[in-house]
Amino acid sequence: MPFGTLLNGEELLGAIPKCEKLITVGDMVSSTLINKGVIPHLTIYDRRTERRELDASEHSVDLLDVPEMVVDNPPGLITPELFKAVKDGLDQKGKVKVRVQGEEDLAALVCAAIAPAGCCLLYGLPKKGVVLVMTDAKVNRTAQQLIRSMEVLK
Repeated sequence: MPFGTLLNGEELLGAIPKCEKLITVGDMVSSTLINKGVIPHLTIYDRRTERRELDASEHSVDLLDVPEMVVDNPPGLITPELFKAVKDGLDQKGKVKVRVQGEEDLAALVCAAIAPAGCCLLYGLPKKGVVLVMTDAKVNRTAQQLIRSMEVLK
């Protein structure tokens, strides 16, 4: 779903314009921003990068002192629990993080589908960089159509 602007690490901080809310999906992009002093409004992570487990004791997002929600979400799926956590996180006035037990990759699609206009969504594209999506009604509709086109498991 790379509908947005692909950035490399050096471009990341300069490319974040004034956003209604900053949303990060993924451990590396979230940690990179946190380590540079930028705390997202909503941080979604799973303690993994490229299928490798990360050490929680040294993980920047784990050390972030904001309220945390923990949800289960198996790889390749979007569970109602993940959808609710993203919605609840976006509705919060303060900063919040969502730790996904399983995989957080499709959380970017959920964020794109429901984030209000004016939010900046950042998610990692392995071995390529970071994608910046400025949310608006068109992004919401496109992401919602993608989600509706996915197979429903019962």
